[in-house]
Amino acid sequence: MSAIIRFLLFCFCVAGGAALAADEGEPIYGGCVDARGAAVVSLIDPQLPAAVATSSEAGRPVIRHNPELLPRLLPASRSFLYAQACARLNLGYPADGLLDTGAAHRADCAALGTLQRSGLLAQTSVEALEADLRFSDAEWAELPGPRRQIALGSCPLSRGALLLPGADAAERPAWNACVRACAAPLYQCQARCAAGDCADCQAAYDRCNRTCDAR
Repeated sequence: MSAIIRFLLFCFCVAGGAALAADEGEPIYGGCVDARGAAVVSLIDPQLPAAVATSSEAGRPVIRHNPELLPRLLPASRSFLYAQACARLNLGYPADGLLDTGAAHRADCAALGTLQRSGLLAQTSVEALEADLRFSDAEWAELPGPRRQIALGSCPLSRGALLLPGADAAERPAWNACVRACAAPLYQCQARCAAGDCADCQAAYDRCNRTCDAR
């Protein structure tokens, strides 16, 4: 069983929820919500030509994951790919299409924060994770893109990163609820922007997150 699947099942056990139903594929519970707080369906899809991908299906966001691709990756790197896909949706970016590099970097940093707060980097340094996420052109063909240097060392501290359900989330419900609430106006703000990537939206989101730190 791959590390990301164990991670998702761990989230399922802690949250005490039921696996999310889907029309096809093998459903798994990822503990991911979009910017409006709606649960995101996560599916194991061995036919997917990418290691992980987001899409909009029947009007709902979906994350599909193929655990057979990119077998060289560290367990933490596989967890990162799922967390980054979740962060994309939680930050209010569209499920379909290619992000620009700025939006992708924000999702990268949010994913890093999620893994740090969930304790999933206890055995892997940020430097080792960043090195493992250096992909060849052939590997990028199996990833959602955009092709970029995943520069985790330039991310701020994990302040404001949304928790996937886990021990820390259970211990800090007020903080987790606060940062989730901050994501809703971010989604609404970005929805008004043609490019979906407005600096003032992100600044307001960051200010909101700072008010959550004491919770």
